[in-house]
Amino acid sequence: MSSRAKPSGSVEKIEYGGEPPNQNAVSQPAAPLPLASTLGNPTPAGMFAFSGTMLLMALYNLGAGGVTVSNVLVGMLVFAGGIAQALVAMWELARGNTLFATCFLTFSTFWISYAAVLIPGFGVMEAYAAVPEQIPKALGLYLFVWFITITSLIPAVIGKSHMFTVLLSIASTAVLFLSCGMYTQVTQLSTVGNSLLIAVSSLAYYIGIAGLLASDPGSAFQLPLL
Repeated sequence: MSSRAKPSGSVEKIEYGGEPPNQNAVSQPAAPLPLASTLGNPTPAGMFAFSGTMLLMALYNLGAGGVTVSNVLVGMLVFAGGIAQALVAMWELARGNTLFATCFLTFSTFWISYAAVLIPGFGVMEAYAAVPEQIPKALGLYLFVWFITITSLIPAVIGKSHMFTVLLSIASTAVLFLSCGMYTQVTQLSTVGNSLLIAVSSLAYYIGIAGLLASDPGSAFQLPLL
C-alpha cells in the first residue's frame, strides 16, 4: 500500500492523548469573580457609625454642654448606630466576613433597642409610671445582658486583631460599669463607664480611618492596623 506524503513544511499538532484539536470547539467563558472581590470594604463606614454614636451617647451621659434632652441622640441611635451598622453587617456577610458581620449586627441591635427605650412611642418608660423606682434596676439589668453579649464576641477576635480585641474588651468593661452604676445609682461608676466609652470611640475612629486609608490605593499615607 502506498502512503500519501505530507506537504513539506506542514505541521500537525497533536494534543496530549493523541487526539487532534477540535477546530470547532467553543471556548468556555472565564469563571466569574467571587462576590467578595467585587465589593468594597464596608468596615470603615461601620466603624465611623459605631464611634460617632458611642461618642455622642457618652457625652450626653456625662452632661456635656448641659444637654439633657435626648432627641438628637435618638436620631444617631436609630440611623447611624442602628440602620447603618445593620447595612454594613449585611455587606460583610456578602463578603464572607462572618466575624465583622456578627459584631456590627450585634451593636446595631443594641443601639436600636436602646433607642426604643428612649422613644416615647414605644411606651417603655411610661410603663414604669406607677413604679419609677424600678427604672434604674431595669436599665441596669438591660445593660448587664449587653455586657455578657459583648463579652461573648471577644474570644472570636483574639489572635485575629489586637485592636478589635482591645476595643471589645474596653467596651464590655464600660458597659459593665454603666450597668453597675445604673443599678446601684452610684454616679461615679457611671462616670467611669462613660469615660471608657470615649476611649472606645477614639479607638474605633482610628480603626475606621486606618481601614479607609488601606482600602484606597491612592492614599497619601497609611496607618498601622495591629
